[in-house]
Amino acid sequence: MEFGLYVNPQFPDDTPLAAATENMVAQVRTAREAGFSSIIAPHHYLTQPLRMFQANILLARLAAEAGNMRMGPGVWLLGMTNPVQVAEESATLDWICNGGYILAVGLGYREAEFEAFGANFRQRAARMTEAIEVVRRLWSEERVSHKGQFFQLTDVGASVRPRNGSSLPLWIGASVEPAIRRAARVADAWLSSPSADWQQLERNYRIYDEERAAAGLRPATEKPMIRECFVATTAEQAMAIAREPLIYKYSAYASWGNANVAGRPFREAFDDFQAARFIIGDKAMVKDRVQWLNEKLGVNHLIVRLQWPGLAQKDVLKAIELIGEIKGELK
Repeated sequence: MEFGLYVNPQFPDDTPLAAATENMVAQVRTAREAGFSSIIAPHHYLTQPLRMFQANILLARLAAEAGNMRMGPGVWLLGMTNPVQVAEESATLDWICNGGYILAVGLGYREAEFEAFGANFRQRAARMTEAIEVVRRLWSEERVSHKGQFFQLTDVGASVRPRNGSSLPLWIGASVEPAIRRAARVADAWLSSPSADWQQLERNYRIYDEERAAAGLRPATEKPMIRECFVATTAEQAMAIAREPLIYKYSAYASWGNANVAGRPFREAFDDFQAARFIIGDKAMVKDRVQWLNEKLGVNHLIVRLQWPGLAQKDVLKAIELIGEIKGELK
């Protein structure tokens, strides 16, 4: 089981951003020392009242602390952005992080972001599918001509291509059945939604595996998953520390229209909601859930998000260290 750190560059309005940057740098150093394998950063625009750093720029800074850790966005909003920019930024960062960049992409769900970029929200699936083709061709071909519904290129070549000269791992983040099936056919891996519950995950992984088999593809070698996770000395302590920051975070998701949380009186629903989705507890509890994910679903790359607005840095660093200990105890 590999572990990844999902850095969380989202902050309340009153957060000193210089100090927040140094906190993320310290988290990456601690994760590297604890044996984590990757760093993943979220990608959104126009998140006020949350302030938020942009993913690739942040990852370029964190690469200086990451050693040989892999890194990438989780997920890049390819349903609204330009594939030429995405292909060249990804390849640039692949060189910066020693050939360890992962491009995880997704459709996006906030109409305000699409409006700001002049992209049609209802066409996001078709736009992303075409963009993936363009990105992969720019990575692998010297010269590219493409005449599509959304993008046109005429005999051009990328300014920089991946370190291996041909491609990068491309994951698709998805939470509904058509998108999961698309990920099975098109991507190197499917990245499941962090807010899907355990029952949904069992069904979705079955759909993913069946779709790959139906398409004549081999089982995926990498099965990544993002989960909200927090570990402390006792389960009671872990919940006491994580509760309010998670409520703040998921209340923001609800206000953005996230289908998994929208319409919920979230504070009142929190206990049932988290029990069905989050990994919170002492080391033994967290280890048991990680082993379940590996044995039941085949997950072999768990990306833990264990910092949310309002969580103290000392608690984040301690949780990273404890997960490093769990990693050492797993078979």
